[in-house]
Amino acid sequence: MKETFIIPTKARILALVLIAIGVLAIVIGFAKEGPGTWSVLLINNFYFLSLAMGAMFFVAIQYVTDSGWSAMFKRVPEAMTTFVPVAFIVMLIMAAGVRDIYEWAHRGITATDALIAHKAPYLNIPFFYARLALFFGLWILLIATLRRFSLREDAGEKGETESFLKSRKYSRVFIFVFALTFSVAAFDWIMSIDSHWFSTIFGLRAIISAFYSAVAVIILILLWLNRSGYFPEMNKYHRNDFARYLFRLSIVWGYLWFIQFLIIWYANLPESTFYFIPRVEEPWRLFFRAEFILNWAIPFAVLMSDDIGRKKPVLIIISILLLAGFYVTLFLQVMPGTGGTVKIGFVEIGSFAGFAGLFFLLFMYTLSKASLKPDNHPFLEESLHHHL
Repeated sequence: MKETFIIPTKARILALVLIAIGVLAIVIGFAKEGPGTWSVLLINNFYFLSLAMGAMFFVAIQYVTDSGWSAMFKRVPEAMTTFVPVAFIVMLIMAAGVRDIYEWAHRGITATDALIAHKAPYLNIPFFYARLALFFGLWILLIATLRRFSLREDAGEKGETESFLKSRKYSRVFIFVFALTFSVAAFDWIMSIDSHWFSTIFGLRAIISAFYSAVAVIILILLWLNRSGYFPEMNKYHRNDFARYLFRLSIVWGYLWFIQFLIIWYANLPESTFYFIPRVEEPWRLFFRAEFILNWAIPFAVLMSDDIGRKKPVLIIISILLLAGFYVTLFLQVMPGTGGTVKIGFVEIGSFAGFAGLFFLLFMYTLSKASLKPDNHPFLEESLHHHL
């Protein structure tokens, strides 16, 4: 018998309230703070787009590695990808504020800035939006393809593997496309805010951050569903594997965070320090330290022990800290370059709540439209009876 997720009334109401708060915060932002609100929208949109894309990356990784332990959970990250088309719409709306975010988009800037003039063949508004449309087109197409084969698998017969094999094939395609396009998207939408600076590992950091944060959200959602009576088969060994994902990704994240500074020192690149100097000094110093502590120091220290890491309260706390850390990362990447202030008030918190409500509502709606468990997945039994 197929198990279907039923949207709780309280959860639906909460999501709608959060959306209303978000709309109010954005309206107040434009009314009181003006163009600076575009930067807030960029942070929130890229944040939840990263969660959606990181979730699809998680699904693709499970397919290409033939991972059985996670098979029964795959509908959760699949449902998280529903936000991607919404992120595309928001990015199109933000065309009205492109000149308020990006220095390279200012009229006449190429006549007074030789470096931006040198980058103008790439950093120009028409080409910027052409790339944006290409990226979202590829992402939406591949996500829809993988979702279609996933649902087709449910409609097939037990033991039929055609849909699974096609999912594995297109997962390889998705990983390749995601690695290439999401890197460039991070260059375009975030790194180019500071158009005189560049980093060759910025795109890789964006990919790891998206994957890292998406796993944290998947954990929180699964624990919520488990507490609500879904996935009763979820046990400490599943939690252990999720904790290991977070632990290993914390190591990768920490390495990429550190290597950025090592490259500057080892290659003697003093011209690259101007990006970091304002961020390690007042008034941004607290955010700089919080980013490192939330994204690496605490998760690494706590999750080093499997016995501690697999505990539900620990996973919940670490996942929440990671989501806060990801927001701090984006805030630190965007705000100093756009002239933003060191302030997280109602506009910032309220708009984030609105995006979170929309993300959660879309997720629940999509999750309720198919069987909660992929009943004909060839590795389902392995997942249901997972142990170490």
